[in-house]
Amino acid sequence: MPQVGVMGETELERVAVTPFVHQVGGHTCVLQVTPNVICKPYQENEALFYINLPEGLRGFVPFYRGVINISCDISNSCIKFYGEVPKGLASSILETYEEEDTLPVIDNAIPDSDCKQGLRDWSDQCVRRQIDRYGYWKFIMLENLVAPYRFPCVMDLKMGTSHRSPDASEAKRRMLEERWMSTTSSSLGFRMCGIQVYKNNSKSYVSHDKYYGRGLDKSGVKNEMLNFFHDGVSLRKDVIASIVTKLRQMLAVLETQCAFKLFSCSLLILYEGDSDVTNDSRDVPMAPSFDTNVPSSSNDVRLIDFANAIGISSCSKEDLASKAGIRFGIQSLVDLLEEII
Repeated sequence: MPQVGVMGETELERVAVTPFVHQVGGHTCVLQVTPNVICKPYQENEALFYINLPEGLRGFVPFYRGVINISCDISNSCIKFYGEVPKGLASSILETYEEEDTLPVIDNAIPDSDCKQGLRDWSDQCVRRQIDRYGYWKFIMLENLVAPYRFPCVMDLKMGTSHRSPDASEAKRRMLEERWMSTTSSSLGFRMCGIQVYKNNSKSYVSHDKYYGRGLDKSGVKNEMLNFFHDGVSLRKDVIASIVTKLRQMLAVLETQCAFKLFSCSLLILYEGDSDVTNDSRDVPMAPSFDTNVPSSSNDVRLIDFANAIGISSCSKEDLASKAGIRFGIQSLVDLLEEII
């Protein structure tokens, strides 16, 4: 069973965590605490965003589960991650493991070894980068958005037209500006940062990373959208139509959001890749659940990655401009998807 320790007046439990194999984009290390909870490195702006999240946005971002301290144990070339969380919180997020002393297995549904290795590549790069730089970290815990899916298809899009970042150096700002201008971020308001799609005909995944996405022009993005929503047997127009509806709902909420300035963020598109278990009549629950017995959704859209979010008391012209960049990207995505169907 999990080890229990004491830090000040707070009783802590030590739990095992594992690399998150379905990470398709981003450069930070993402780990899995339970099948329903992942964690990523703590950044103050992002934590404050989730803590002070406007009510209207709650259905469009991952559910926030608090903070966890992560340590790394490297022995005999074996890397093991451990997290320490308050005992009460640990019992709530680890309730599926209370009856048996086993560690989470996160990729037993992935069909073959080659596919597993392909999905691990990007996650491994991020994990090893984190290990090289640090040995003990503070992470935030979030809802695992792929938990409801047997074979999750995931697309990670970097949203926004602004290259500004509140804490970036001048050199980094120039680099970001060049990247925005040389990719579809400038023309579409988004660029592809990672893709994994399950193909029913081959029973395997196809994946692309952010470097592939940076080389795509508008025509290339449209082709990749077609590839992403094609399950190897047919084009999932039903999923596309449902995604468009959810994106329009997201746009309506962002139109009235004035609590945060968003220089940039990411958008995840998810759908069930296994045609045998897909049920398109189900809709996305606006209140997230961690009960694995609750019927899962066949598709979803969520905003993630809020390190560049800054709380504001009122909307200035600059704030409206940064928000408009995110909305422009979502509207461009809607237009492109409607062209496909």
